Amino acid sequence: MTGNEIPEDDHVVRYVKPSLIDGETVDGGAFVLKLSETGLSVNWLEVLVGNGHDKQLDEVRRLSRLGMSKNGRFAKLNVGDTKQYISDNAEASGISMVLNITEAPLAATHQFEADPSHAEITGLPLIDSDEAMLIGDLISACIQGSLYHAIDN
Repeated sequence: MTGNEIPEDDHVVRYVKPSLIDGETVDGGAFVLKLSETGLSVNWLEVLVGNGHDKQLDEVRRLSRLGMSKNGRFAKLNVGDTKQYISDNAEASGISMVLNITEAPLAATHQFEADPSHAEITGLPLIDSDEAMLIGDLISACIQGSLYHAIDN
């Protein structure tokens, strides 16, 4: 199922390291591709079993392959709202951009369980482009509600 678009009513979360957080504000740098990346890793909440996003976040935490800091946070984005906001505002800035948010499940390994929630945001500008930080800031503006603790206290 890799590559299928995530439904527009659904949500994804992105882990944000503490150095990119100021209170409840996430620096747009949290949404900029690194040179080695082709897509920005996120986790699709609705694909996970559980009633409500709190249970789904617990499952994201359990399945995560990241080394997360106790001060790190998850930022939640609505798929359709984010894609539309980026499209509209990038165009207003003279940038033609179409984001895709697609499934990219991770297979089980000898160390980790399979992670059906792994997904990617693709279509982002490269890190060394003038547009990268602008788009990162626009995505940051799409964060819904409060940030969530990456490590459940």
